[in-house]
Amino acid sequence: MDALISVISEIGKISNTVGHSLKLELPQIIVVGSQSCGKSSVLEGIVGWDFLPRGTGIVTRRPLVLNLVNVPDEDSQRQQNGGITGDWATFEHLPNRQFTNFEQVRQEIIDNTVLVVGNDKNISAVPINLTIYSSKVINLSLVDLPGIVRMPIGNQTDTIEVCLLNLNI
Repeated sequence: MDALISVISEIGKISNTVGHSLKLELPQIIVVGSQSCGKSSVLEGIVGWDFLPRGTGIVTRRPLVLNLVNVPDEDSQRQQNGGITGDWATFEHLPNRQFTNFEQVRQEIIDNTVLVVGNDKNISAVPINLTIYSSKVINLSLVDLPGIVRMPIGNQTDTIEVCLLNLNI
C-alpha cells in the first residue's frame, strides 16, 4: 500500500509541476453485511485510525460516506489549513471545522446520528459525509452502511429489515 501511495503522490506532484490539476476518479467501495460483523473495523483498518463508533447492537444507523484524500506532507493544502502536520478530518455539515483528534471525529458521528435519528435504534438514509486528509491514504471513497438485521429491537420499526435492504441496494 505504501508503494501505491508513493506512486500516486509522485504522479500528483508531477501534474502540479506542469500546472495541471490531476484528479483521479476511483471507484466507490460500499461495505454491506450483517449487523456487528466487522464492516466498520475493516474501514478503520484501511484508514489507519480508530474513529468509528463502537458498541453492541446496531451502532451504524446512518450511511457514512467516507472520502479519503491523499495530501502529501509538503502539499500546499496543509499550509492553507493552518499548517497541519498530521491527518485531519472534516464533515460536510461542519465545513469550517477541522478535526485532528479522531476521538472527536467519533463523537461527532455519534452526536450527528442522534440529532437525525434520535436515541432509539432506528435508521436513516440521510448520510454523514466525512473527509479524511492524510499522506497515508489513496484518493478513495468508502461507504459504511448500517448492518442488516432481521428482527426489530426496542423501538425499531417492524419493517427494519426491508428499510435496511432498500438502503443497501
